[in-house]
Parts: sequence; structure tokens; C-alpha cells
Amino acid sequence: MRLCLITLFMPFLLLSAEFTASVNRNSILSGDSITLNLTLKEASAKGTPSLDVLKQSFAIHSQQQASQTVMRNGHVSSNRIWNLVLTPLATAGDVTIPAISIPSSEGILYSQPITIRIVKESGSGSDFKELTLTTDLSEAKPYKNAPLFFTVRLAAKVDVANVAMQPFQIEDAIVETQGDPQVYRKMVDGIRVNVIEFRYLVTPLKAGPLKIPEVVVQGGIPIRNKRGSFFDDDFFSMTGFERLKPFSLSTSEAVLDVQPPAAGVNPWLPARSLNLVEIWDDSQTLQAGEPIALGFKIVAEGILSNQLPSLADQLSHPAFKIYADKPETEDEIKDGNISSLRKEQFTLIPQQAGALTLPEISIAWWDVIRKEKVITRIPSRTLQILPGPEQVTALSVGEKVAPVLATVQGGTHQRDPVLYIAIAALALFLLAAVFWVIALQRKIARLTEAPGDSTEPVTRISAQVKKAPKPAKKDKTEKLPDLNPT
Repeated sequence: MRLCLITLFMPFLLLSAEFTASVNRNSILSGDSITLNLTLKEASAKGTPSLDVLKQSFAIHSQQQASQTVMRNGHVSSNRIWNLVLTPLATAGDVTIPAISIPSSEGILYSQPITIRIVKESGSGSDFKELTLTTDLSEAKPYKNAPLFFTVRLAAKVDVANVAMQPFQIEDAIVETQGDPQVYRKMVDGIRVNVIEFRYLVTPLKAGPLKIPEVVVQGGIPIRNKRGSFFDDDFFSMTGFERLKPFSLSTSEAVLDVQPPAAGVNPWLPARSLNLVEIWDDSQTLQAGEPIALGFKIVAEGILSNQLPSLADQLSHPAFKIYADKPETEDEIKDGNISSLRKEQFTLIPQQAGALTLPEISIAWWDVIRKEKVITRIPSRTLQILPGPEQVTALSVGEKVAPVLATVQGGTHQRDPVLYIAIAALALFLLAAVFWVIALQRKIARLTEAPGDSTEPVTRISAQVKKAPKPAKKDKTEKLPDLNPT
């Protein structure tokens, strides 16, 4: 009985959930594409397959999905299938399609890895005679730190779609993408062609040979199906509907000869032109303790703004407190030319009055056109700083007059009429003070002298004039008492 039950239910026990992967061919020529089929059996999908692992080694041109019902031994099962068209990024060797995961009703399932062999053939691009891939370098012998343009152009005599250029890196150089690809049309040998242009900015960081590796451009050519079948490799393409024929083209390797920095230019600054402009407002009040605005602009061509130097270290003076704002930078790339701007703004607060001289500002750079060293300068500036409000209040009258007298005695002629008025007023004040002192001394002398020639005090004279009662007769020999001298 047990054996009969096992035999009866064996087909159902053998059916289990699985996630499989298959390709239409395991060996392809460089630039060819393959079709990858992912099939989920005996389970319900809770999401989509994780394709991020594929993007590291393949370009995905299209992906479609469908459901399939299969009847086997009286059992009906439903399968979910994903169909993808891939082009390997590598141009030769073995490349592996890694295990791909998918969440399902039976948990997370994984497909098995598949290895694809890529054979590089010199004539592999002959199938795409309508396509031409070229490169262009703006400078074959650039200087170190001097950016150059690297342009890749795809010219197509037919319509193309999903065109993309694979990212690449250059050792000892900085590679920056310049915006989105440019698409335009032009006439070549009397035939109108579509052009897709990729632009990159390459900045060499080391002198000597610089190798630019081959880059890969991939896409698809729309074609119309003549026949379609459910059992074809790309059975999702229906009769009468367009599909894409993938293509992959690669450029040749290029080598640049990077020139070393010239002696005497430190820091190294190669450019086509460089100008230094001072930003100064003549209407500013120059007074101790009051802020003064000063700025500079560096305008250059053939170099990026992040390579322009800072001027803060050159602008220093012990009599000033200096505060720097955040620099403003700007780059403009147009028609193969690089224009850059760096603007620096400073606030200066003088700590004392007098003539204060700001230092000269200079930038040494290398002219890549004339092959010579150039120094761009802003000459030094002398500022006449007035005393601050606190300093003016603290000065006394004597402190104000002393410099004036010293100037007059020294023979310096002052033509300011206010100064003459101040000197005249001071002289009159001193003369009036002398006369007042003399008059006061005379008045005191008159008050302390007796009438006539007597030199007795005034109080004594008053005592003698006062009438006294007639005294009684006394002895003649008796002396009169002395008058009180007070």
C-alpha cells in the first residue's frame, strides 16, 4: 500500500520550485549580443529578478516578460519567463553571467552561473558597415595639469537606438563627462548621417606617456521582423513589430605625450591666458576701526577654476584685521574652449590711522601658447586712514596744537585757513590772560597800601580815626595803652 501511494504521488513530489537561466549561444564574436532567458517554475514571483549584477559585465538592451502554461503528466503548471538581450562589455576572453536572485512564494531562489566566451576578430565590425566610430583629441602633447578634450563620435547612416558609451578610466588622469551626448546630422560624401557625440575632459596628473584605453559604444539598430514564432530565441517579438539588432563598437587605444612642468613656476599653472582684476570702491570711508571692502577676480582660459590659486596668503598687513569670504568659482566650456573665473572678496579693518600700504598681488603662470613664464600683477596700494571716532574724542587741545606748532617751527607752510584762525584765537587768548594777571596784581597792591606814604595796615588807620570818649585827667607820667594792631 505504501509503495502504491509513493508511486502515485511521485510526479507531484518531483515537482519543486526552481529558477533557471539559459542562453541562445555560449560563444560569440566581439560586439555580438546574446539572449538570456530566466524561467521561474512552480512558484509565484514576489518581485522581479535582481539584474544589478549583470550591469557590471553586460549592457542590457531590452527585457521582456511573459507567462507560460505547461501541462506535464496531467499536472498543469504556470511558469514566468524573462527575456533579455545582452552585449558583453569585454571585447575578448571569458565573461560569466553571475547567479541571479528572485523573491518568490518559496523564498529567494537563485539561477546557476553561465560562462560566455568572446572571440575578438578584426573584421567583427563588418556587419555594421552603416556605423563608423572615431575619436578626437584636442591636444596630442598636453602639459601636466592642462585639461584637454577627448571626443568620441558615432556616425550612423541608419537609425540607431539605446546608444550608450561604457564608462572608462585613465590611470594618472582625471576623466570628467561633459554633459549629455550631442545628437545632430551632417552630410558625409553627399549622404546625410546621424552623429552622436560623447565629450570628456581629461586632466593629466603625471608627465610622460599617458595611455587612453579603448572605449566601447553599444546600441541597437531597429529592424522589422519578417516572421515571428513563439519558439524563436526572441519569441517575444511579434510579427510586424520592430526589434533591435544590438551592436557594439570599440575605439583604438591612444597614447599622449604629457609635458613636464617648466622650472620657476610654482605652483604649476598652465593656461592660455590669465588676467587679474582688482575690485575697489573709491567712495569708501577710510577710517580706523571701520570695514573696507577689497576684492580680486582671476579670469583664465585653458584651465579649470579649481586649479586657480587663492590670494589670501598674499594679502596680509599687521595694521589690518583681514576676513575672507567664501570664493566664487565658475567654469564655461563652449566650442572646445575652457573659460574659468575665481572671485575672492575680503573685508579689511584698519587698526590705526596714517598711511598704510597694502602689498602687491601677483600670479606666476605658464603660457602654453608662447611657451613662456608670465607674471600678472596688481600693484601695491597706499591708503590714508583717518583716526577713528574714539581717537578724535580722546585728543586734548594741547595734543591738537602741539603738532601744529611743531609744523610751523619746522618751516612747513600750512595753507588751511582754519589753522590760521585757530592760531590767532589761541594768541589772543594768551594775550588776554597776561593782561588779566597784570591787572589783578595791581589791584591787590592798591588794597594792601595805606593813604599817603604810610605803610601801616588799613585796619590800623581806621583805629586811629575813630573818636573815643574824653579820658579823665590822669598822671602825666601815665602812658597811653597801645592800640590793638588788629
